[in-house]
Amino acid sequence: MKTLKHIVILLLLLGSGSLHSQAISINLSIRWSEGPYILNTDSIVKHSELVVSYTNNSDNNLYFRKFSYYREGIPDFLWGAMETMAFDPEMLEMGYHEYRKKHRDYRNHIETAVKNNPNKNDRFVVAIDLPYSNYADWFIVDEESWYDKSGGCPDIINRDLQYINDYLSDTIYRNKDERKDYYMMTFNEKDITKRAIKTKTAHQFMFLKAGETKEDVFNLTCFDLVKGTYTFILNGNEFKSQVLTEWRFGEPDKFLPLPKKVGKYKLYSGEFSANSVTVTFE
Repeated sequence: MKTLKHIVILLLLLGSGSLHSQAISINLSIRWSEGPYILNTDSIVKHSELVVSYTNNSDNNLYFRKFSYYREGIPDFLWGAMETMAFDPEMLEMGYHEYRKKHRDYRNHIETAVKNNPNKNDRFVVAIDLPYSNYADWFIVDEESWYDKSGGCPDIINRDLQYINDYLSDTIYRNKDERKDYYMMTFNEKDITKRAIKTKTAHQFMFLKAGETKEDVFNLTCFDLVKGTYTFILNGNEFKSQVLTEWRFGEPDKFLPLPKKVGKYKLYSGEFSANSVTVTFE
């Protein structure tokens, strides 16, 4: 079995007070699972996963919009990647999704990125957006730029990670859940009725009984391959009582309110407490 080495360096509490000071707390941790190797599916490797644990610390049953709803737990780095690919006239003309269909085979690019390992000694922040805007995805930022707020963006690594995850989605997981609404960022009124939230869009929400904990899991194979040190952090600390319904460049976003109660679960809006976790992939 092929072995990929990882070092979990740090678990740092964030937010106000302890991890349990809010009605909802979120814990990020790393674990390893066995699965097919992306460049040789006949080989089984141990790959890393980001485990997101949601805990209801209150005495009420609560529901809220969660941020981790990607198909098969494979995150998108779409907006960061597009900053690089935007220089390709073909992508500008076709749009990203059509461009992706035409250029599905990223294997050669991935093999080059894996062989070169240009990020091995670099440190990054993985900012995980909450789903209240049209660009809610994962975004890689230089560690120094993140903490001094200068906004530096390593475009190439965002592109490499997106290429790897596109390849994962199209090969290893191509026969899994293909529901179009896994990628929905905007909602209409029919999407957020009490009935729809319990059925059609249920995967977009977290339902927690009083004292209950549930997990979501993200596949981190892409980080195993490109190497480097990464701090995973939630880019925000508040659940909102609304969802995005419409957006246009240069215009204010439009929102719809969520039902105050779905079945026996009350809508939770407000701050949550969370931690960050730093991992070295080598």
